[in-house]
Amino acid sequence: MAVALEGAVGRRGAGDGVAAARRTVTALRQRAARVGSVTALGASVAMIGVAAFVAGWQLGWRELDVVAATCALVLAGAALTCVGRVALRTDLRLDPPRVQAGDPSAGRLLVTNAATRRSLPVEVELPIGTATTAFSVGSLAAGDEHEQVFVLPTVRRGVIPIGPSVTVRTDPLGLLTRRVSWGSRTELVVHPVVAPLDSLASGLLRDLEGRTSAQVTVSDLAFHSLREYVPGDDRRHVHWRSSARAGHLLVRQFLETRRSTISLIVDDDSDSWADADEYETGMQVTASVAVRAARDGLTCAVHAGGHAARASSPAPLLDATARAVLGAGTRHLPTLVSRATGSGDDTSLALVVTGSHASGAALRAATARLPIEATGIVLRVAPGAAASIATVGDVPMLTVPDLTALAAALRSALPS
Repeated sequence: MAVALEGAVGRRGAGDGVAAARRTVTALRQRAARVGSVTALGASVAMIGVAAFVAGWQLGWRELDVVAATCALVLAGAALTCVGRVALRTDLRLDPPRVQAGDPSAGRLLVTNAATRRSLPVEVELPIGTATTAFSVGSLAAGDEHEQVFVLPTVRRGVIPIGPSVTVRTDPLGLLTRRVSWGSRTELVVHPVVAPLDSLASGLLRDLEGRTSAQVTVSDLAFHSLREYVPGDDRRHVHWRSSARAGHLLVRQFLETRRSTISLIVDDDSDSWADADEYETGMQVTASVAVRAARDGLTCAVHAGGHAARASSPAPLLDATARAVLGAGTRHLPTLVSRATGSGDDTSLALVVTGSHASGAALRAATARLPIEATGIVLRVAPGAAASIATVGDVPMLTVPDLTALAAALRSALPS
């Protein structure tokens, strides 16, 4: 009976020890979460301390209790070194924030001690795209600044996220780490390389406002004909000389004019492109035409890679080409053409940019959905092929091997 009671007390004591150890680990985790994250070394020290505490509880060894207490003191000291808020102010600037692929761009991170006392040395990490750059900031007096300048990668078209910056504080033994984010994320927009092109406006604009339509209106610039006066007509449009000859009032009527818009539609089907480099050439072609249209004072609409922009200045159009991702938009080209040049659109020139693997059936279906009043052109990017002109249905198809052949190809297809 006494043996059974002693065994029960031993099991209960062991159970109490395990429960106490669990509570200790939970408390350490909660405290560490408020202070920072536990490193692999810190986790090892914590496990050694817990194991020594449990073994010392069960076996009654003072040495193990000393080990457990030492581990606890070391972790507590590490927590004290990481506790406390670092009062920093960061200012991240890019010069310039938008560049053409291959052009240089630099960033500047200015770290200021906004506290009233000297700050401790910290390490600052700055995410740049998928990489992270780290640098040390020494102890700063109140109001002092530390400037870090870095070069940004601009080899390829795209949008590179930068920041936010993160300060990293670690105790001398490397048991705990505290990370705090500062500022906000910014972006470096890398535009595609563009080629110089001849003016696209020649042959497209026929009057002061734009391309005339078949819609008759009572007021515009393109004169159409005369008709009899109807009560309610604006008397400013009465043609008095013709009215005197006819013996009754005649008023002018006009053809409605619309400002010319160039629509650039990039095939989003990844099967239409041989590889990523061919798609990049296609985006360079698109950007070149968009920039030329904007410089001609024309409105341009870009539909590429899940992004769309409509503007008469280059920056928004180039931003759309920089953000485009192959396969992110409507992969069915005829549907994309219909959406891009749908009802209410005033497209006068539509260019469909596609790759060397595009099927003839898809191109014929896509060109069939272009507006009847619009001039359609298919730009097929095929590196290594000879520059040539063919037709897809009733629409000319220009094969462009590289960006340098674009100007000559458009010159042969557009009206002079």
